[in-house]
Amino acid sequence: MTTTITPMSETALDTVADLAAQLRVDSIRSSTSAGSGHPTSSMSAADLLAVLVTRHLRYDWDDPRSLVNDH
Repeated sequence: MTTTITPMSETALDTVADLAAQLRVDSIRSSTSAGSGHPTSSMSAADLLAVLVTRHLRYDWDDPRSLVNDH
């Protein structure tokens, strides 16, 4: 099986960067709200998660119970 990776457009890269930034903000908010946690670990994984969610994982946010969603 051959995997072909297509280059990302500048717009797609901007989307990934925006998502990563929002994940960083949410990690701070979540740990602050909980009164504990390790937000720096979450912040360091934000770029990786943003790329996975936007480019590789299949998940329908409108139908979280869909059988074709990656889990």
